[in-house]
Amino acid sequence: MSPSLSERISMREQKNPGRRNLYEPTFLALKTEISRALHDGWSMRQIWSTLKDEKKIGCSYLWFRNLVKRHIFAKPDDLSARKKHGQPVSGVTVKPDTNGFNYRSSIDKEELI
Repeated sequence: MSPSLSERISMREQKNPGRRNLYEPTFLALKTEISRALHDGWSMRQIWSTLKDEKKIGCSYLWFRNLVKRHIFAKPDDLSARKKHGQPVSGVTVKPDTNGFNYRSSIDKEELI
């Protein structure tokens, strides 16, 4: 009897892991160290470069930034709220700037006079 589709997919993923499966476990093992370095004021580029030189991480800088945004900068309540509403979860939170330009799609006729 041939293996089921789920078993074939499992065997295929073990042989050829995707980039997320390949780099994410290593990143999660270093997550507290990376988070502490970010808190100390080091840039993501400096952290990635150091880890890459030490051969502790093998991903590209862009992939490293995605992992940092997904696992360190994302707030748990933001992720659960976005999943409930069907919105994509990117892990990036944007704070409104009260001093800058704010776009509104509706027109207030009193402001035009």
